[in-house]
Amino acid sequence: MAHGLRSTILVVDDDPGLRDALHLVLDDDYNVIDAADGFQALGALAVKKIDLILLDLVMAHGDGFEVLERLRKEDKAIPTIVVSGVNAANTAATAMKLGAVDYVTKPFDEDALRELIRSALASPSTPFDRGRAQRTSRPVATLVGFDLGIYASLTVLLREQCRVMRAETIRAALTTSDLPSAIILLLDLTSPGQQVAISHPCGHVPNIGFITVHGGRVNLSSSITCTVLEAPVRVTDLLAAMVGYFPPSGSAGYRYSPRVGSILNRLGTQYIDASVQQLASAAKTSPDYLSASFREETGLPLKIYMTELRIEAAKWLLLTAGEKLETVAARVGLHDASHLSKLFVRYVGTRPGAYRRRTVASS
Repeated sequence: MAHGLRSTILVVDDDPGLRDALHLVLDDDYNVIDAADGFQALGALAVKKIDLILLDLVMAHGDGFEVLERLRKEDKAIPTIVVSGVNAANTAATAMKLGAVDYVTKPFDEDALRELIRSALASPSTPFDRGRAQRTSRPVATLVGFDLGIYASLTVLLREQCRVMRAETIRAALTTSDLPSAIILLLDLTSPGQQVAISHPCGHVPNIGFITVHGGRVNLSSSITCTVLEAPVRVTDLLAAMVGYFPPSGSAGYRYSPRVGSILNRLGTQYIDASVQQLASAAKTSPDYLSASFREETGLPLKIYMTELRIEAAKWLLLTAGEKLETVAARVGLHDASHLSKLFVRYVGTRPGAYRRRTVASS
């Protein structure tokens, strides 16, 4: 494509490493310019023709919400995809209200991001086109009662298909405001206190489904779809049950070989102390062969997958447990707070303490 005909994408993020990475991903197909914060982004928007924005929300100077609010105020029809380390339903809902066409959490899948960009550029909209925002918004899968490892596993494995959230109770999951048009509630009813009767779970959500783990009782109206699984539930069981809730293109990745499936299930409950060497020994194969097989089926190197599980678990603990960084690091199987901080900067784009402060402030 001729240089002059290429769409121009503005990348707004205060992490120079992420900006460089997005240049590598997008430079072959688009004109990519970047801004280190919201103030620089507004300056670029004032003097350049921008076709699409990739926008971080939490930045030291001029956050992403200010950029979205300015776009809405000036009625600029620039599709904006939020790329954020914050995985919180209320933050995503606020961004969508302000006109974002989609919300992607870090670390992101490069191919999925490219597809979102192509789709957004093919169907531009104004910030007030709420109907399109709802259609482009991915469904949400909310887990209630499951272990943190199960949540972290689904968050990483389903990154392309949906946003994965976690709620402490069924009531909290059902009363979340501004839910998207399709949600899936995964309920571990073997957990104490999770028995509940649900007649009209969420009237403003036209497409809602339930996946429950046997062990408690739930009374559902006849209009609600429900899949019942036997306890103890595994990661692959949940993935198989969720296939029907996603487009066919999203289901192919749930078919894993017994060896890779066993690795996914084991890491769902034992990720804290796991290592590639231990997993290979249990599978009676070499670490290199196991890693190659895992990458072929999941798209992620095994070591990186394990790191991302720990990062997702740490993000949850940072926002809910209020513990010291050393404690969080130990609870997710990392050496110390310094190790956690280095991985956070690499994968999330900010240090864990700053992530906690900024996320709480934006909420």
